[in-house]
Amino acid sequence: MSSIRFGPARAQEAAKVLAQLGPAALPADFPSSSNGAPSRTLLPRISPSLLSSAAPDVVIFSKTDPADPKNWSRWRKRIVVFYVCALALCSAFGSSIYATTELQIRAKYNANADTASAGLTVYVLGFSFGPLVCPMSEIYGRKLPYMVSWPILIVMSAIDAFVDNLAVIIVFRFLTGAAAACALNNGGGIMSDLYNIVDMQAQAIAISWYAASILSGPCVALVIGFFIVAYAGPNLWALRVFFFFTIAMWPLVILLPETHGPTILAARSKKLRNEGRPNARAAHELKHQTKGELLRIHFGRPAKMFVTEPIIQGAAVWTSLSYGIVYFFFEVYTIVFFEQHHFRLQLTGLPFIAIIIGTVVAAAFYVPLVKYFQGIPLPTFIVPKETPKDAPEMRLKLALFACVMMPISLFWFAWTSSGSVHWIAPTLAGVPFGFATITIFFTFLTYTSQTYTIYASSSGACNIFARCLIGSFFPIVAHSIVDNLGSEWGVSVFGFISFCLLPIPLVFLRWGPTLRARSPMANEANAIVAKMRAQAAAAAKKAQEQAAAAAAIAAENEKAKVNIDSLDSDRSDGEMVKKLNVLTNAAEVNSV
Repeated sequence: MSSIRFGPARAQEAAKVLAQLGPAALPADFPSSSNGAPSRTLLPRISPSLLSSAAPDVVIFSKTDPADPKNWSRWRKRIVVFYVCALALCSAFGSSIYATTELQIRAKYNANADTASAGLTVYVLGFSFGPLVCPMSEIYGRKLPYMVSWPILIVMSAIDAFVDNLAVIIVFRFLTGAAAACALNNGGGIMSDLYNIVDMQAQAIAISWYAASILSGPCVALVIGFFIVAYAGPNLWALRVFFFFTIAMWPLVILLPETHGPTILAARSKKLRNEGRPNARAAHELKHQTKGELLRIHFGRPAKMFVTEPIIQGAAVWTSLSYGIVYFFFEVYTIVFFEQHHFRLQLTGLPFIAIIIGTVVAAAFYVPLVKYFQGIPLPTFIVPKETPKDAPEMRLKLALFACVMMPISLFWFAWTSSGSVHWIAPTLAGVPFGFATITIFFTFLTYTSQTYTIYASSSGACNIFARCLIGSFFPIVAHSIVDNLGSEWGVSVFGFISFCLLPIPLVFLRWGPTLRARSPMANEANAIVAKMRAQAAAAAKKAQEQAAAAAAIAAENEKAKVNIDSLDSDRSDGEMVKKLNVLTNAAEVNSV
């Protein structure tokens, strides 16, 4: 259970209150020390209403507190991770499910290809509102944003599914994407709530499955969506399936527990205040920051980091490119397999299974792959000899491999995409592409998190905003690029772009420690972490001293109790002697 600490100031104040009340205010059995003063071990029994509000009682988690999410059982944590991944998959599912209806929309509303694809573009653009949701979770907790956004998502998706007007569909697709942003961006914070530094490997696995769910969701939607379009008639039943999917996921939102530690402690402190402890406060409530100040911190800091931090910029470039190409493929796969390879409509989404396979492989083997690539030696002009083996840059060896795989997979797909080549060739290119995409996400996001430590949420917000904003434009330009350049050169354009970006991981491997050392935000974050560790060490030392003092007082109280018991025994013996003397005298009188 949570505990309340009374500091030295509060203990002194309690002693003053006792002195004012006098001994009559104490229970008859109230323990005392040897000098007659009330025992310090029971000072917290004093009613908090008798103490001033100047010295608050800090509500904290005890080391084994079962309400602390970090102390939850392994299976309970896995269930929460499953909830978060399922909600993220559902939200991402809604993006590409629209792409399966574009042929219907073009025929039904007499729209061109670019206009028909606008519904996918604005949905992804709505994802960029994720950085607006993340700070809300730091203020109001992790669950409340889900509870607010998911009903909105259901309502918006219902309008998309049943309205018969293209302009209205496109507008509400944007609102649907904005509502879905919570599930796509709030999961990282929940993962950090569940695992501490001892469980870093478990946290990495959980985050990998969370990211895999975000990338696999759109691919699963395309596999299912084309079957729906082919057999469900002229209405936009694919969008209606997404609407029903959001309703089916609503119970998971209700079952999702609160994992934000400060929010849990704030609720406990409020309950204690209602129970008569007016000075109970959670630790973060003592900072007295207004919500306006919190919002300025959460929004201003990411903007500053995005403009001034080269590490943030380099990571955002690669993740934005890979994310954008995924949505570019949602349009291009239809052209390649339906138009050029003459797949039946319902089978057009099946090649995306290859991307799903690559994604799952990367998620399942991410941890052993990181360890394996950390042990691979690279030339000293890339990785200096003095670089520690546990440096954050060592994880980027796997990122370098993934960045090399990206242009290879793109060129592979591009030059096997024509109808003259068997369809299995471009399909198999999706495996290395899916592997490279998810690995780029993992490695760069892990690197920025390790670099900016407590500012990791701000660095993540920068990445989310950049990739969603840039990625939203890829679907709308896909048809123009392929129509003008063909699938071979159209896809090769992004292969050349990714090849030209290969110096970014090389620069990080070579000069990453220097960039981190010169980063104002990284140094500021590290200084705060060092201060927190020093405070924690000092608090631990003080707790040990207090425990030793409490033990000494307890021993003193026990000694005083023994003395009192001995005195009571002596008094009893004396009274028995007196009674015997009286009886003896009475017997002598009677005998006379």
